[in-house]
Amino acid sequence: MSGILRLSEAANLAVHACALLAAAGDERLSHDRMAEVLGVSESHLGKVLQKLVHEGLLKSARGAGGGFLLARKPSSITLLEIVECVNGPVAGGGCLLGRRVCSSGECALAALGASAADLVVKSLGSITLQTFVTCQLDPECGKEGA
Repeated sequence: MSGILRLSEAANLAVHACALLAAAGDERLSHDRMAEVLGVSESHLGKVLQKLVHEGLLKSARGAGGGFLLARKPSSITLLEIVECVNGPVAGGGCLLGRRVCSSGECALAALGASAADLVVKSLGSITLQTFVTCQLDPECGKEGA
């Protein structure tokens, strides 16, 4: 098993597209170029990028020299903002097993689900896009003791 916590494909695309734009600085990137770099569908990425524009995290321009830019500095954008922009608010609760079968009406895993959601919100809210990009370039980033 590669991990219990997963972000949606849209959230994954949003975070990585924003990271590409942060790394590009003031250079506009087209959605087809970003799709090529990320190895994803232009159509799906285009929908995600439009959500990010609509929510004010990105700016876009059409035509020659057009493309996408971050609307704010990478140091002022958190990963939580990006994820919630495409997925909505991170919610806790619900069955961790994916279906409700508990006959007692109380889920033995409810507290764990709520704690996990709180931890995700706190963690993603504390990581800026700038930190995320920096860590992608530093193999020691995020390792214990580093």
